[in-house]
Amino acid sequence: MPPAGLIGPFAPDPPASYQPPRGRGIPIWERAAGISRGPAPVLPQVLVHRDFHPGNVLWRRGQVSGVVDWQAACSGPGVADVAHCRVNLLTFGAGAAERFTAWWQQAAGAAYHPWADVVTVIGFLDDLREDWGSEQFLVEDMLGRAVAELGGDSR
Repeated sequence: MPPAGLIGPFAPDPPASYQPPRGRGIPIWERAAGISRGPAPVLPQVLVHRDFHPGNVLWRRGQVSGVVDWQAACSGPGVADVAHCRVNLLTFGAGAAERFTAWWQQAAGAAYHPWADVVTVIGFLDDLREDWGSEQFLVEDMLGRAVAELGGDSR
């Protein structure tokens, strides 16, 4: 771990533009953009990887043996890493993301906060406009549920 003070605080990745992906409903994306630009909830601060996904996890004999690619690490809410992984797991279906979240909640002894889904999906917005793949509806459904849980209307 780097010496104290070298790891900066977490800040959501702002997209180059808040324009929603082509052909998608604008209201949900506008509400999500507003949430991502607003104040973050008060959450416990930990060491955050910032690019946590299955491709950065090393396995040996069915056990996690390490996590690689730490150059974006910072201090911030642990749910930021959970959300990043959740969005990446959507390529395997919504069930994979939900199972991972349930496992994390049990292991961490903490509740998942939907704010993390919003800021993560908005942070991926530039990529989503470029490569809106087969999981497009799963991403938008995840975003809609998170916005609804945060007090917004999902549609």
